[in-house]
Amino acid sequence: MSDKVSASAKDNKAEVWLPAGVTVHVKVKTNSKATQKVALTSKDGTVDHEFSGAGEKSMVIGETTITPGADSPFNAVFEYSGDDNVLKPSKLNCGGPYVIGNFHMVLVVAENGDDEDFNDTVLEFSWFAK
Repeated sequence: MSDKVSASAKDNKAEVWLPAGVTVHVKVKTNSKATQKVALTSKDGTVDHEFSGAGEKSMVIGETTITPGADSPFNAVFEYSGDDNVLKPSKLNCGGPYVIGNFHMVLVVAENGDDEDFNDTVLEFSWFAK
């Protein structure tokens, strides 16, 4: 596993370094009535995956698998829209990598400002390593 596994956040953009050559499961969940949007982009800014939706109780709004390369982080841009349907930047927090046996996880969580619980959008990257 790469030494670069980490996540950092600034404003509504997260940079996530994942292990190269490992199949990583990506899951996006929401706990908000407001529509949440997450765009995963490559280093060059190309949108590779986009997820959006609304719902509570950790409703899954998207899943995919990725296999990261050696020298490129994934960037994730988080936005939400309220009653006016205008996209606004979310506030972010992140954590990990968390390791439980062979299971690894990196999390990025977003808040849209209505309750400060940082669970309006939850972006999970998880994988198994030997």
